[in-house]
Parts: sequence; structure tokens; C-alpha cells
Amino acid sequence: MEHRLFSRITMNWRGRPLTSHEVIVQTIAATTTRAGLRVHAELDSGAPDPFDQPSPDLAWLCHPALTGLPAQQWDSLVAMLITLHDQQRETSLDKRRGHRPRLAAPGTGRRPVLTLAGRLLATILYQRLALPQTAIATLFSVRPETISKRVRDLRQLLDQAGHAIQPGQHRLASLNDLLSLATAEGIIAPPEIKTAC
Repeated sequence: MEHRLFSRITMNWRGRPLTSHEVIVQTIAATTTRAGLRVHAELDSGAPDPFDQPSPDLAWLCHPALTGLPAQQWDSLVAMLITLHDQQRETSLDKRRGHRPRLAAPGTGRRPVLTLAGRLLATILYQRLALPQTAIATLFSVRPETISKRVRDLRQLLDQAGHAIQPGQHRLASLNDLLSLATAEGIIAPPEIKTAC
């Protein structure tokens, strides 16, 4: 079913610039076939932007015992960082376009490897708990260079937000140390993490 439906949608938007969510939804909704297929499509604007959440397998790292931030403070900090990130990104894109109007809607384009919430977690693990970037890279399934760059970028946003990550009382040298701390705090880590240590 999916193959037949998506192949028709793909043929319908072939060669058309997908410049906004509205264009995408309208193009999908305009898909029909001679056999009577009609597609209904609508944008789910109530869906949370995944950029403000870590990937589901890393959500356990948001525990206040690891981040040093109560849930409400975590949410506020992420919201502030997203605003700063979006402003910084738009300024950079506007400069690269030579101040010409944008052709694509904000938020379009390929998704980043790490969400902003994931970048914040990586930065906290590195600055607050002293977990080596190579261990963080293993945990996040990315290259150490990616963690290094994203931690550096996020520290700039934290500076703009006036937020400093204070070193915690625990200094972790490995993923085994992180799992031991999580266990001691009653945090349940996904079982597959244990095999990645």
C-alpha cells in the first residue's frame, strides 16, 4: 500500500521545488489516480519540533541528577537556546544569501545529526561530569569531531543566554562510570547502552 501511495505522491511532485510545508501538503493532497485514489493531507502543527527533544534512546540523560537542572529549568533553557539558535542561523543564512529573500520556509532542509537538546546533553556530560568526548560520541552514535564541534557551538549559545554549566561532584571517565552513576540515582538506561561501553 505504502509503495503504491508514495510512488504516486513522488511522481506528482517530481520537478516541483518543495519550498514550504504548505507546498508539500498541497502537492500531496493533489495526488490522484485514474483508478480513483484521492489523498488527504494536512500539516500537524501541534506536533512538537523534535529539535527541542533528545532522541528517545537518550531521554534518560535528561534526569536532573545528571543535568543538574530540574525539568522546568531544563525546558526553559532549551527554549531559550532554540530561540538564540534560530536567530543565529537566520542571520547566517541571510548573510550567505546576500540579504536576498529566502526561497525555502524556515525549518525546511535536512535535519541535523544532533538535536539542540542532544547538543545540550552532550555539553552537560562534557562540562558538568567531565565525560570524555570520545565516550559521548559513542553514546550518541556520532564521530568525536561532531561532538567537539557541537559542544563548542552550544557553549557560545550558553554564553549568549548567560547560562554557565557548573562542574558537578562526579567526574566520569567512561560510559561504565555514567551507567554506574545512573544506576545509583535510580535512572534506567536502555539495555543496549550496556553493550556499547
